Amino acid sequence: MENIYKKYRKLAGLTQEKATEHLNISIDTIKRYENGTYIPPNDIARRMCLLYGDMKLAYEHLENSQVGAMVLPPLKDKDLCCSTLGFLNSLQNLDKKKDELISIASDGIISDHELKSWEDAEKLISNLIKNSFELLYRRGK
Repeated sequence: MENIYKKYRKLAGLTQEKATEHLNISIDTIKRYENGTYIPPNDIARRMCLLYGDMKLAYEHLENSQVGAMVLPPLKDKDLCCSTLGFLNSLQNLDKKKDELISIASDGIISDHELKSWEDAEKLISNLIKNSFELLYRRGK
């Protein structure tokens, strides 16, 4: 699998030399980032995102961290049509569950007999979040 920092630099059409000029880092440093020896600190990753013009790099940078891996779902590269339909389908599925969510949450307690429905709703919410990110960070904007 290609290194994310190298992938996004190449997608931006920049050489390592040109990227280092704009990022104010040495050629050796960018080589270490791109061969996986070092992970760029967040401030450098932020500058890479801005320079390369792709915020999906920010997502992948965080996703590859220990904390990010705990909360960020892996995304699939989808085109506009698939991203939009996936998002709208997730939104529609969650909308169907809305009345049930209101009923469960209205007393501030998730009872034992409501737990399965609540967990199903959490899965729908997670799926909506994932599909939202896939729509926001799709290829070929």
